[in-house]
Amino acid sequence: MNRAVLSKTNVLIAAFVVMVGLSGGTVLLERGRASDMQAVTSAQRPLIELSYHGQNGVDALTLLKQHATVATKHYSFGDMVVSINGTAGSGPKYWTFYVNGNMAQTSAGAYITQASDVLTWKLQ
Repeated sequence: MNRAVLSKTNVLIAAFVVMVGLSGGTVLLERGRASDMQAVTSAQRPLIELSYHGQNGVDALTLLKQHATVATKHYSFGDMVVSINGTAGSGPKYWTFYVNGNMAQTSAGAYITQASDVLTWKLQ
């Protein structure tokens, strides 16, 4: 590798480290446009927030499972998400489901999405 390439690589690495430091250890990662999914991680947890767009006529839980590895536990009110991509919620923090910035009033399996919806899961 020549010096110019090494120098550019070092600058990019340094900029990334500064960005992480300035953000308090939180980094926003975005996959390609095809999946339209965003994930937020922190130094303490591999995944703390996940967002994606709805799809007309598809429930939010099915879409979540298309974007991530999901573990659920069945209750009388529906399936509760207990883990996303290996990050489990456990007291006092659990996975909470939001639609367009508002906490959902129904389970993800019962919520039929629209393409205009922004669905977010937060570990809180």
